[in-house]
Amino acid sequence: MNKVWAACWVGALFILVTYWTAQYPAAHPPALYEYVVANFEADCGTTNAVTAILLNYRMYDTMFEVLILLTAIVGMKQFLPARSELRTTKSAARKTGAQHE
Repeated sequence: MNKVWAACWVGALFILVTYWTAQYPAAHPPALYEYVVANFEADCGTTNAVTAILLNYRMYDTMFEVLILLTAIVGMKQFLPARSELRTTKSAARKTGAQHE
């Protein structure tokens, strides 16, 4: 039942934020969009705008996002217990639970 309430809250929040952001159009003209569309072939030497944006304009952003995700994965592997430790902890808990009954 808690999952249903959580899904309802998330859906309601999504609708509220979507409605709220639709009320306020962009305050600034799309100057960056116009620059990229006009100059991506000369700047990057490619005919595909998506490739130009991802590999040239946002290359460092993409690299650092990957680095952050890798750091998070290494951190989780470092601080979480190994599977073998979890198994021994569960079996020890079962044995002590059986003794108390």
